[in-house]
Amino acid sequence: MYTAEELSKVLKVLGDPTRLTMLKQMEAGEQCACSFVDCFDISQPAISRHLKMLRQAGLLLERRDKQWIHYRLNETSPFYGIVVDLLDKIETIDVSCDCDTECAI
Repeated sequence: MYTAEELSKVLKVLGDPTRLTMLKQMEAGEQCACSFVDCFDISQPAISRHLKMLRQAGLLLERRDKQWIHYRLNETSPFYGIVVDLLDKIETIDVSCDCDTECAI
């Protein structure tokens, strides 16, 4: 069980289409932050802000590899089940998100 406040904070983070799309893409596996810059028509600082909000909500884990940061869903989050249930209800997104080959996973 969650408190209303805890659930409200997570739902607020999940209430943004860009963040939901990012999570949907990470459902397939780890993603480099730079790949999101290529996918969305928003600035790199805006992408970083979205990723920070998801990370602070405990929904993402990050791995640093030199200058690159790779993100993945946090399977140990108490909200992981809710996130996966929501992502299953979102249409599959067919977006080409390629970043530099130097940061390829």
